[in-house]
Amino acid sequence: MKSKILLRPIISIFFLLSLLIANNTQTITILDSNNILGEADIFKKDQYYLSINDFGEIIDNGSFINQKTEKIVIYIDNLKIKFSYNIPFVVIDENIYQMESKVVKKDEEYYMPIDSFFKILSIHGSNKHSIDYNKMSITFKTENKKSKIPVVSPDLKAEKNKWKFNTIIIDPGHGGKDPGAIGYRGTREKDIALDVAKRLERKISKNMKVKTILTRDEDIFLKLGERTRFANENNGDLFISIHANAAEDRRASGFETFLIGPNRNQAAVRVAARENAVLELEGGATKKLTDEALITATIAQAGFASFSEQFAALVQEEIGKRIQSKNRGVKQAGFYVLMGASMPNVLIELGFISNPSEEKKLKSPKYRDTLATSIYRAIEKYEKTLDAN
Repeated sequence: MKSKILLRPIISIFFLLSLLIANNTQTITILDSNNILGEADIFKKDQYYLSINDFGEIIDNGSFINQKTEKIVIYIDNLKIKFSYNIPFVVIDENIYQMESKVVKKDEEYYMPIDSFFKILSIHGSNKHSIDYNKMSITFKTENKKSKIPVVSPDLKAEKNKWKFNTIIIDPGHGGKDPGAIGYRGTREKDIALDVAKRLERKISKNMKVKTILTRDEDIFLKLGERTRFANENNGDLFISIHANAAEDRRASGFETFLIGPNRNQAAVRVAARENAVLELEGGATKKLTDEALITATIAQAGFASFSEQFAALVQEEIGKRIQSKNRGVKQAGFYVLMGASMPNVLIELGFISNPSEEKKLKSPKYRDTLATSIYRAIEKYEKTLDAN
């Protein structure tokens, strides 16, 4: 009986210690020379982390945090600085730098590693600063203390407009002198892609209050870079590139949706290599997508990644409901056509045109309409998830 009584205070002490360890947030004073600008939350884990939310408010040059994409933009003097949650990279005026650790989230606030961030600012040639953990202070000099940068207001407006769902860009793969994959019966990928894209565009226009634009509505050749540039110029909110797959093994079958990212397996590598082969028709270019270029592209799209993944999963789900074919899932690979898109983006492989059975299905207008309906339903669900947020 005594042991039970003694156990209670021990448990209580352990519980209190756990709370103290978990709630280890402190504050640090931000100064400009001898002027106190404010106090920001920090906490120590493996190193010190500073609240980006607080820091953005204290320097008072404008900030924007998008809770949907978990992307944070702050301004220091004339610098525009972008952070993304769970990503160790920071973008300063379009230059990408790597911090020692990722941006983390605590109590609904975003935190950056203090030391490596200010070190990067120094490398970038920005503010002179000093950090004193004994006095819990950060002192730095800005060009204009708490100055308002004229370009901030329109920039913030542009940032906010990025996340509206007003325009969908539908990209029928290949076209013109680039037929894409060709099936056993002579079916051309470019024709399948264009037909499904047009059907999808009609369904969206008829049933949704969303603008749809095709990168091509006829049999013409477009360079890969022109497609995403077109999407960006038209302020697209979702980029959908439509294709049909092919493989040396004629038994290969099924549908899959790709995101840009590091190659996960050899099958994904082969699909990307085939779709990127059109570069040879762009004036004889034989460029290889380097790991560095792919990493840079992945970082640039970090703010859209969760939305791209969400939409890709919906596409696979909706197609799987309506057709009898293998669901090959959502994958990542290095597709040039997705690299420049400043919006959530996916590449859909509708089926294997190299498989005689699937080629026959893809030649059927009814089957293609079912595929278009599936993608349309995925878009409907995707829009609802955006509204829910």
